[in-house]
Amino acid sequence: MKQHPRRRSKRRTPAPTLHDLLRQPDADFYRLPDLEIRSGRIVTDGCRRVLDFAPQKITLDVGSTVITFYGTALRIESLNGKRLTVAGRVARIDFAPKWEVDANEAPHSGSR
Repeated sequence: MKQHPRRRSKRRTPAPTLHDLLRQPDADFYRLPDLEIRSGRIVTDGCRRVLDFAPQKITLDVGSTVITFYGTALRIESLNGKRLTVAGRVARIDFAPKWEVDANEAPHSGSR
């Protein structure tokens, strides 16, 4: 006699309610960096400081995140308030938590 395989019951996840769809985003949502690519330029909102600046690398502090642009002929075209415009040929963009320590960097030791 041939046995039929048991059918698994399909459990459906409940559809989100209108209240869930219209609720405020989490508080961390507003701390995320905002980047726009406009005609070969990258515009960042929320830039607090320029941490490193060279034609091959620009590093920005944007709150809880550090953004690093790598490329050639990189330059800062404008800085108005917290809006910064980077131009040049961008090859890579890295995002890292602000307090992350690079394993290759030794912690700074004070002289006694």
